[in-house]
Amino acid sequence: MYTAPHFQNKDNNQFISLFTSIFSTSYDGLFVCDKSGYPLLYNQALLEISGMSMEHLNSFGSVFNLLENGGLPNSASTVAIQTKKMHSSMVSYYNGKKAMLTATPVLNDNKEVQFVVTSVRDVTEINRLQKELEEVQQINTAYQIALEQVKEQLDTQDQLIYRSRIMHQIVSLASRFAKNDSPILLLGESGVGKDVIAQYIHKQSQRKGNFVKINCGAIPENLLESELFGYEKGAFTGANQSKEGLFETAHKGTIFLDEIGDLPYPLQVKLLNVLQDSKIRKVGGTKYYEVDMRIIAATNCNLESLIEQKKFRQDLYYRLNVLNLTIPPLKERQEDVSALLFYFFKKLEQKYGIEKKMDTIVLEKCLEYDWPGNIREVKNIVERMYHMSEDSRITLKELPTSILNKTKILIQNIDYNTSEITVPLKDAMEKFEKRYITQMLLQTATMQECADKLQVNISTLVRKKKNLKII
Repeated sequence: MYTAPHFQNKDNNQFISLFTSIFSTSYDGLFVCDKSGYPLLYNQALLEISGMSMEHLNSFGSVFNLLENGGLPNSASTVAIQTKKMHSSMVSYYNGKKAMLTATPVLNDNKEVQFVVTSVRDVTEINRLQKELEEVQQINTAYQIALEQVKEQLDTQDQLIYRSRIMHQIVSLASRFAKNDSPILLLGESGVGKDVIAQYIHKQSQRKGNFVKINCGAIPENLLESELFGYEKGAFTGANQSKEGLFETAHKGTIFLDEIGDLPYPLQVKLLNVLQDSKIRKVGGTKYYEVDMRIIAATNCNLESLIEQKKFRQDLYYRLNVLNLTIPPLKERQEDVSALLFYFFKKLEQKYGIEKKMDTIVLEKCLEYDWPGNIREVKNIVERMYHMSEDSRITLKELPTSILNKTKILIQNIDYNTSEITVPLKDAMEKFEKRYITQMLLQTATMQECADKLQVNISTLVRKKKNLKII
């Protein structure tokens, strides 16, 4: 330490007073310990940065005991004592703050440690700002990528909106399937876009006829046959003239049989005959008509289970399941959510001429949501947010409670058999305590916040965390 000339004649009391003032008013935390790690001096800044109280710090004795008992995440002082060299490291305190530690050992003439001076600089705010900047940059990048893809897809009128690798593979397969005429079975939950994939296959194929879609579960059974096969004049009351069925309408094109699992059992054998012979006979008629069509069927049902229940013909299943594609739900392809959100917003902006932007937090909430209704739900939510917003910004107040209030419960019940409980009460209580504390740690940002919510001292929480081996 260097002393300026005008201060060299000051008495010791003034020197000590100045030293104490500097020590106590320092923005950085300061900690001085002896060669055994016992605290000698520390300032208020150290306590505020570390989240420790004087009682907590003093109760453990040396820094080595404090570290060993989990009272401190890590220590630069102990390393400096052991190595006799200056040591710097980063520490994440239990109160959520991060700091850079620099411990400098002071050696005597025999090169032995007399004491160690450690400075503690709070870098929490710097790290937080850096993290926020990185997150904003990532979100902006995601915005730009998604917007560019949406613009390209809007320009080409291509309705397949995706960014995920799994959907890229599915679309690639669909393109290959489009080159032949074999039946295709599309599987997946309701709302995942099976009809869009079916249209895509038709557009990619060489077929010049119509794309005809029919929902097998939406038309009454007594009308479905006449809709599919058509009817001759006089076939039934009111049939004043013959009518072409959907199979004929799809001649040279593609017919999409949605919800094939709901097709009435008697009609399944007739569909099987159409697949095998490429011929149809109208209701009330005797003449057969040649039809050249590609059949794509889709369902969200387990057809194999329906076969076991005698509700779906096994031979028809084999005939339809020549080629198949399983489209995963949105919860398994979260990368597609942002692209779909932007796409539906752009469609509404084109229709109504009003551009609207989502707040970052809205996008984050949407990306965390599982979307059980899949693409259909995304479209409905986007339309709701667009029309509910009062200005050009989509904020959290436009999000439905189903998304805002969604939480994942991570605490599991303790398993036991009521007729034979073999777990001792002590073990059961310990198991519950571990899960409860673990859950609370996951829901809080810092150890101090967790301790406050549990209404325990932070030293108690640290001890329990160590004893219960909570990671």
